[in-house]
Amino acid sequence: MDISGRHAVEGRYIMVCAAVAARISPRCTEKTYRVKLTPLVASYVDLYVVADLIEMNSRGLLGILVAERGDLFNIERWKAESILGREFKYPESLGERRAIELAHHISFAARKMMLELEGWQGMDKNERP
Repeated sequence: MDISGRHAVEGRYIMVCAAVAARISPRCTEKTYRVKLTPLVASYVDLYVVADLIEMNSRGLLGILVAERGDLFNIERWKAESILGREFKYPESLGERRAIELAHHISFAARKMMLELEGWQGMDKNERP
């Protein structure tokens, strides 16, 4: 799971959440089964906006949610599970980190495309994931 766009553009937060359903080994992502994208434009971002976005995007996906600590404002794992209402963890293995990296590249590219299609300014053409 990854969210791109948690910074303001023209006074709004233009975010894209990417969820990657995959079989993960300790060292790699062995197989990707499904990718889901959910865009959201908000006037502010807090833990509950992010949690709602993650919950909406992960609906219908089985397994444990894995995301970087920063995506959930560095809260403890048990709090994230309580808020999201499902099993959750922060990445521990190289395979989990690689799955998050894949989700990051997908969310970043989708957000960049969305900004370009909508003609929003505020994204530097040289910005990199």
